[in-house]
Amino acid sequence: MQTVANHLDEARLGRLHRRSAWAAGLGIFLDGYDISIIAIALILLKPQWQLGPYETGLLGGAALAGAFAGSLLGGPLADRFGRKAIYLLDMATFLVAALASGFAWDIASLAVLRFVLGLGVGADYPLSATYLIEFLPRARRGRITVWVFALWMGGAAVSSMAGLALLPLGEHAWRFMLASGAIPALGILWLRKNLPESPRWYLRRGRVKEAVAVLAQLVPSLSETQRQALVQAEQQHRQTPLASWPALFSPNYIRRTLFVTLPWFLFDIMGYSFGIYAPLLLIGLGLHGKVQSVIGNTLLDIVALIGTALLAVSIERVGRLRAQVWGFVGSVIGLLLVWVFALHGPPPLAALVIGLLLWQVAISYGPANTCWIFPVELYPTELRASAHGLATAVSRLGALTAVFLLPLVQARIGVGWLMLVFAATGVAGALLSLWLGEETAQKPLLQEAVAPAARD
Repeated sequence: MQTVANHLDEARLGRLHRRSAWAAGLGIFLDGYDISIIAIALILLKPQWQLGPYETGLLGGAALAGAFAGSLLGGPLADRFGRKAIYLLDMATFLVAALASGFAWDIASLAVLRFVLGLGVGADYPLSATYLIEFLPRARRGRITVWVFALWMGGAAVSSMAGLALLPLGEHAWRFMLASGAIPALGILWLRKNLPESPRWYLRRGRVKEAVAVLAQLVPSLSETQRQALVQAEQQHRQTPLASWPALFSPNYIRRTLFVTLPWFLFDIMGYSFGIYAPLLLIGLGLHGKVQSVIGNTLLDIVALIGTALLAVSIERVGRLRAQVWGFVGSVIGLLLVWVFALHGPPPLAALVIGLLLWQVAISYGPANTCWIFPVELYPTELRASAHGLATAVSRLGALTAVFLLPLVQARIGVGWLMLVFAATGVAGALLSLWLGEETAQKPLLQEAVAPAARD
């Protein structure tokens, strides 16, 4: 007889699957929206508040510092207390902090509010990934997850367009930009409020009847007799003891933990540098004025959807690991092209366009999406959110490193040589992925932890 986990893996897509996908994806949309909106707001804040490199790094990195803390807290809390309660709390935190950011009166107040907003974003990353993966059937898991995470770039593109539309409001337009994130956050809270708890989490907590009740929503063809038989079969199953957060560093999981953290750390050094400072970088590479740089940033966000679409249609055939390596390699080629032509001044427009478009398509085909998938597919239910939270936290350290150091490094070596630094980072990401990586395509999700004596 099939188990509850088997039924979840083999289910046909239904209304609840789609609702859970939208609930997760729109949380990711908000992260993309928030990161890009601060990039545009900094164009106005830099002259208005006379921001130097340190102050620019502080405001650009405050939300990332919050995300670091939020992901470390949110993942373990979701593994212990369930996915749904934290799923609502993190979005409420984002809503309040985004709205309050529009009323900041100085650098310190805005940095604090951005940190609090980051707490909500950081907690939502592992929760969105875990909740979504635990509902999706195996055959469609990779493709749907890629499209869901594509909403990050959708959020970035929408925020760029919103920022462009708000720029004519004058020097205080940044207040409307930062507060605008509260509007989609309110809609997401409404969407999530009636979602059920994850059936896989119920199952690992011994709450079999609740798990089967959620399964009945996902597989409505199950009869009452079949559901009762599932309850009885699961209650007789002897489960291994629940694993705790330190198990991520045990011999059974340490290789996986290094794999899901280190390449993501390196990707975020590159990705968030462009995500937060793209308009300023584009000005340094030869574009003229605020409008041109914002338009260029918007085009990069839109082009990223090409890489995401290519991954979505091929991920189950190509696999997650190969796509991640290819994405790192392609991004390196694009960055090296820009570097070569930027050695002696602003590069020709054709070289800049080709190089940055290749970078954006490749990175979106690879680590921009795959790094988000691996942590939830490589770990069992009781470690899944914790593993993704840890991976997210380490990735945000990479983002923080970039955000705080980029203005200083750019001032010292110039934007052209900065492209070479990013390219070297991509090479390291590809090599680590090849060395540590493990393919997860078409494999069932682990329900229970690996026994201590077993080999991973």
